[in-house]
Amino acid sequence: MSDRKRPETTWPARSPAQPPAAAVVLADGTVEAEDTSGRVAPSPAVHFLRTHPDLTDLVLACVRTEPGRTGFMWTDGAVRTLVRVWVDPFRDPRGRSMGRVLIEPCHPSPYGLTLRELDVLTLVVAGLTNNEIAERLVTSPRTVTTHVDRLLTKLQLSGRAAAAALALDQGLVRLPLPGGSTRFERLRLGRVATVAQGGAPVPSPVPSSPRPLRRRPLLLGAALPLTGPAADDGREMLLATRLALEEINDLGGIAGRRIELVTADFDVTVHESVRAAFTELVEQEVDALTSGYIGPQDVAHEIAADYGCPYLHAATLDSMVSRVAADPDRYGGIFQVCPSDTCYGPGFVRFLTRLRDSGQWRPESNRLMVVQGVWPLGNLGRSAMATAVERGGWTLQVISEIGMSEDAWQRTARQVRAAAPAAVLVGHYFMPGSLAFLRELLRDGPPILPYLLYTPSIPSFRHSLGALSEGLLWATVTGTYSDHLGQSFAARYRKMHDISPGRSHAGIAYDRARMIAGAWAQVDDPRDHRRVAKALRSTIHRGVNGSYYFADPGQAALAYPEMTPDPSIGQAHLVYQIQGSRQRILSPSPYADGQFQLPPWYARNAVTSLA
Repeated sequence: MSDRKRPETTWPARSPAQPPAAAVVLADGTVEAEDTSGRVAPSPAVHFLRTHPDLTDLVLACVRTEPGRTGFMWTDGAVRTLVRVWVDPFRDPRGRSMGRVLIEPCHPSPYGLTLRELDVLTLVVAGLTNNEIAERLVTSPRTVTTHVDRLLTKLQLSGRAAAAALALDQGLVRLPLPGGSTRFERLRLGRVATVAQGGAPVPSPVPSSPRPLRRRPLLLGAALPLTGPAADDGREMLLATRLALEEINDLGGIAGRRIELVTADFDVTVHESVRAAFTELVEQEVDALTSGYIGPQDVAHEIAADYGCPYLHAATLDSMVSRVAADPDRYGGIFQVCPSDTCYGPGFVRFLTRLRDSGQWRPESNRLMVVQGVWPLGNLGRSAMATAVERGGWTLQVISEIGMSEDAWQRTARQVRAAAPAAVLVGHYFMPGSLAFLRELLRDGPPILPYLLYTPSIPSFRHSLGALSEGLLWATVTGTYSDHLGQSFAARYRKMHDISPGRSHAGIAYDRARMIAGAWAQVDDPRDHRRVAKALRSTIHRGVNGSYYFADPGQAALAYPEMTPDPSIGQAHLVYQIQGSRQRILSPSPYADGQFQLPPWYARNAVTSLA
C-alpha cells in the first residue's frame, strides 16, 4: 500500500442520468483520461484516482493479477465519498498492461446498505460464520445476526449464498477487506487485496482433481435440563431427539445435508441458567431452537426473538401464547408444540364429574382441592375451572405457591388430608415434591383421589413410588398415544436405547425434531427463517403425540376436545391411570384403551375412615 498522503477529495456533483466516469491506469501507476473519438476527454475519475493513491493501488493490483473484470466498493478515510469501481484489464497495441476504470459515486449506497452492512456482506462472501464475523468486526454475534437479517431484507434474498453471489456479481464487496485478506485467498478480490498491500501475487487456485462439495450440516439447538430437578425429563428429550435425527439422517437428511444436535444444559427454574443456555446455542449459530418446559419461559422467548430462528418449545403457558399473538412480527418464529396449561383445571373437574355421575366413583364429599407449586407464568385455567366447579356441584379450595422442597410438599399433604376433599389436583411438574406429597397423602386417612399433572409420565416416577403408583390418575395435554404410531415409536426407542420412553416429553421431543426437519425440507434455504416459520404454520403434522396445527395467532397446538372438536388437528387432553404397571388412557375417545378402576389404597383408606 502506498504511503503517500491521502487528500480529502470528494466526488463532484453528478446527475444520476450520467454514466460512470472513466479513466485508464497504466501498469506503472500513471493515470490518464480515456481517449475517445481521437481526443482526450476530461473526466472526474482521473482527478479522483490521482488524489486517492490508495484506490489507485487497488486498481493496479487488479491490472497486475486478474485477467477478468473486477468490481468493488471503496470509500475514503473520512467516509465522505462512497464509490463503486469496475476495473477491466487489457493490453494496448504496444503490449502494455493497463486497466480501464469506471468509477460510480453511490449516494445513496446500493440497496440502501450501510457501511457496516457492506462489511458484513463482504465477510459473508468469504463464508465466515456470524461468530467469525463478530470477531473480525469486534462486535457481538447477535449484532451480526441483525445485520445479516437486515441486508438480506434489503437485497430481497432468502439466504447467505444468494447474497454472496449477488455481491460478487454487482461489485458490492468492500475493499480494503474488513479485517484483512485471510479467508479470501481463494477469491479474486482476496488476491487483489494481497497484492495491493505489497504481497506477492497469488495464482488462481486450480484443484488437481474435483472434490465433492461438502455442505454445512443443519444445526438443531436443544436446551435440555440434563442436571437439576428435571434431569429425568431432560434425558428423555435427548434420547428421543437422537432417535428422530438418526432416522432423518439415515434417509439422506435434508436435501443431502445432515442434521446435527447441539445441546446446552440448564436448570429450568433459574433465570440466569436459562439465559446462559440459550445464549450458548445462539452463539453456535444453530438453525432452530427447541426446549421442553421452562419456568422463566419469557427469558427464552426474548433470546429466540432477538436471534430470529424458529423456536419450538413445550412450556404449556397461555401467557406465552398471548405474547406471540400480540406481536407476530417479533415472535413469529416461536411455536408452542402443546396446548396450554389452562386446559388442566377445567379438565380435572369435568373428568371427575363424569366419573361421579357415571357411578364409577362415589366420593364421600363434594369438596375438590388444588395444590400448586411455584410456576411463575402458569395458572391451570382457574377461571374456567371455577365455572366447571359450579356446574358440577362441587366446592373448591386452592393452595398455591408451594416451594420445591420435599418438606413443603409433605406439609401440604397433611393439610389436604385434614381437609378430606374428594379429590386433589397436584399442580407440580417435578418428581421429588410430587413423590413426597403422595407418600404422605396415601399413608393413611380418608379416601382422597389424587390427580397429577404430567409427572407420572416419567418411567422412574412409577419405579420410585412402587406399589402406591397402582391406580394413580394423571393427565397431560400432550401425551404419547397407544395407537400404532405410538407403539412403533416406543419400539424403536427401546431398540436404540434399551429402555422404554415415557408417555409425554419423549414423544414431544421426537415430534418437534421431525416437525422442524419437515419445515426445512419445504424451503429452498433452511436459513430463511421466515419461510421455515411459514412452513410450520401451514402444515399439519401428525406425530406420536397427536396432531400439531399452528394456524392460530398464538402459534400453539390445539387441545382436543377443549379447543377443537376435530382430533385430526389437535392433541388429545389425555387422562391416564396406572393399572398393573401399565399406562392406560381413560379419556378422551377415540384414544381410550382402558376403564377406570378404584385404586387399592383408596378402598383401604375408605374402610379405615369408616372404622
